[in-house]
Amino acid sequence: MQSPELTEGLKAHREGRLGEAEAVYLELLKAQPDHADGMHLLGLIRGEQGLENEAIRLIESAIRQRPSAAAYHHNIAGLYRRVGQMTSARAAFEQAFLLKEDYGEAYQGFAEVVTFAPGDEFLNRVLGQLALKTLDDRTRCYLHFAAGKFLDDTESFDAAFNHYRLGNQLAGRDYDTSENRRLFQNLVYYAPELRPLSKPRKGKPWQGPAPIFVVGMPRSGTSLVEQILASHSSVFGAGELNHLARVSTPLLSALLQSSQSMSGQEAEDPRWYLSRRAEAAGKDYLERIQQGVAHRGEPWIVDKHPLNFRFIGLIKAMLPRAKIIHVRRHPLDTCLSCFFQNFTQGQNYSFDLTTLGHFYRDYQKIMTHWANEPETQFYALEYEALLSAPEETISALLDYCELPFEPGCLKFYETKRPVSTASFKQVRQPLYHTSKQRWMNYAEQLRPLARILGLEDEIPIRVGGSKL
Repeated sequence: MQSPELTEGLKAHREGRLGEAEAVYLELLKAQPDHADGMHLLGLIRGEQGLENEAIRLIESAIRQRPSAAAYHHNIAGLYRRVGQMTSARAAFEQAFLLKEDYGEAYQGFAEVVTFAPGDEFLNRVLGQLALKTLDDRTRCYLHFAAGKFLDDTESFDAAFNHYRLGNQLAGRDYDTSENRRLFQNLVYYAPELRPLSKPRKGKPWQGPAPIFVVGMPRSGTSLVEQILASHSSVFGAGELNHLARVSTPLLSALLQSSQSMSGQEAEDPRWYLSRRAEAAGKDYLERIQQGVAHRGEPWIVDKHPLNFRFIGLIKAMLPRAKIIHVRRHPLDTCLSCFFQNFTQGQNYSFDLTTLGHFYRDYQKIMTHWANEPETQFYALEYEALLSAPEETISALLDYCELPFEPGCLKFYETKRPVSTASFKQVRQPLYHTSKQRWMNYAEQLRPLARILGLEDEIPIRVGGSKL
């Protein structure tokens, strides 16, 4: 039976109150040093704190106490994957579904770290689970994504797409295109109010690290660009941070206020009010990144949250010295990769090709707007150019960031750092071209999406089984 203390810790953990959960687990382990659940759960906390090595040590200890706990193996596999220990990750994911045959999430995790060859028995194991009538939709969702990955690897493209389609349907994600569009429209409409604020301000400069924002659609190459930058001695790669959205939302609310609601000096000069709000928001963001990441004194920190593209107008007002890099990849390759990724949270638009297409079009519109505004210009990097001319592209990228060229940026795959995004494999190997024009394998299935994106002319017409 679970102790009341452990129940209390789990409740705090699930609700995101990590400090409270951590205190409970530490107290439990103080009284019972070999408590397997306590070590496992504290390991999960350490993983969320970015202390991967300690997290692994704790969960390995828990596994020695309870080797039959499938969840321990699954969760340590995710940590192994994050730090690049792919062989250990593969073995741990496999052990998880061997111990618990219907562990859908472990099948998907295993599929993500393996490149399959025809004849591998994994697919039969997954299909055997899908044949069971007792599985819930969540488990079936994971299994369909796992089967889709196997079939994509082995070039059974029609069958792969069908499994991915079913997995996306079973994910049960809802998305309101109109609500997102209103947000984009507000961000664009009110950006002119911030134009006078987008110039570097006088006074004592910020003494801590400065941000480099890498933005774009998810699955467009943002993780790869971050890894390249993080391979430079002057740059720390912090991954996907949520700080900008947290500080931008209040600033956007201030922009939405009418001048009639202001009083005193604010009413006489609303821009004074906005300037104060923008400066405070920028300082808040800078303090968050300095305190929230384990950088080693590098003068630049990369914030790679791709959806920060929404806030470029606000970034320029809050952080006029920040660098912004927009990574672009072929729209159909980008969207296909999103559709084939079972995002654990957020990106709800990506689970349906129609909503994905509309989101992509809205993204294109807002980025075109920012690019045409002198105050919100940024650096655009083409993913395909990076593949075809890596040294030239990386040199230009570093020039924009005012960084001297370092050869280590060309060997980014040798840089040892935790990577928690879906590109954990890509950033640990040299550049490859198999992801370029991958969408051509699924051209017919993507025709409705291409129509939304205005790219239907790129899809070959089939006549009698042949392409024209």
